[in-house]
Amino acid sequence: MGNYAAIDLGTNSCRLLVASRKKTVLARDLQTTRLGEGLTETGLLSEKSIRKTLQCLKQFKETMAHCGVKDYRIVATSAVRESANQEDFVRQVTKETGLKLDVITPEEEAYLSYRGVTEALELAAPPLVVDLGGGSTEFMHYEGEDRYWISLPVGAVRATEANMTADELLRRLEPVIKLKDRFQNSPLVFVGGTATTAVAMKLGLREYRPELVHGQVLAKSELADLYHMVKKMSLDLLRRLPGLQPERADIIGQGLLIVYLIVDSLGKSETVVSESDLLQGIIGDLSDAG
Repeated sequence: MGNYAAIDLGTNSCRLLVASRKKTVLARDLQTTRLGEGLTETGLLSEKSIRKTLQCLKQFKETMAHCGVKDYRIVATSAVRESANQEDFVRQVTKETGLKLDVITPEEEAYLSYRGVTEALELAAPPLVVDLGGGSTEFMHYEGEDRYWISLPVGAVRATEANMTADELLRRLEPVIKLKDRFQNSPLVFVGGTATTAVAMKLGLREYRPELVHGQVLAKSELADLYHMVKKMSLDLLRRLPGLQPERADIIGQGLLIVYLIVDSLGKSETVVSESDLLQGIIGDLSDAG
């Protein structure tokens, strides 16, 4: 029958998930490729980041072959969506790797993340899911016919490169903040590398363990403590901090600030963090298609 694979080409990292027909995880991998590095300034995916991404995809293709993958889907999000050389990049991926790449809309990205979360967490009410990436942040809340989603140009890499202040971040988040009463009774759930890294830092994980991260709660006060801690540390010290990937050291400060501002401005005291996200949403769709 063969197994399933999902790959997410994000602004900061390239991620792989391989699962069986019963959705048992067979392999996972993450490489920091910084595909969106410099995009805000140039409007283009750089040759350096494209090369790193292509090399990553070739390695992932080998893993997929080793795991007996039959059906797969590779999606690209914010960085590729916004780049002026999007079409050239998609063609290059196919030419050099033989793999098909889908550049998905913010709406589909939101749906896939929401599916990944709600199939993996038992929550008291339909959640407000926040997918904080490197270049954008998606918010989604589905309750029967009442469906809300929005994608905002706020991300850990983008905010770091532009050196955005808290006031600037709040201005960009205003479309969601003004609706906070609507989400008063909705559990807040974060997905994405900043949130999972925050949990790993809180737990002091020297080796990342998704089963320990999934479902953890981060209190607003813990987020504030983590933010103030990393802002006082040099990059060299941050790169040696348990729970923090060295490649994420330069963007974790702004990432944590974004998480804190969202939690605080929505009037929440805490957020749940989900390890299950867009990748699991893709696996679910592949499974449904048989």
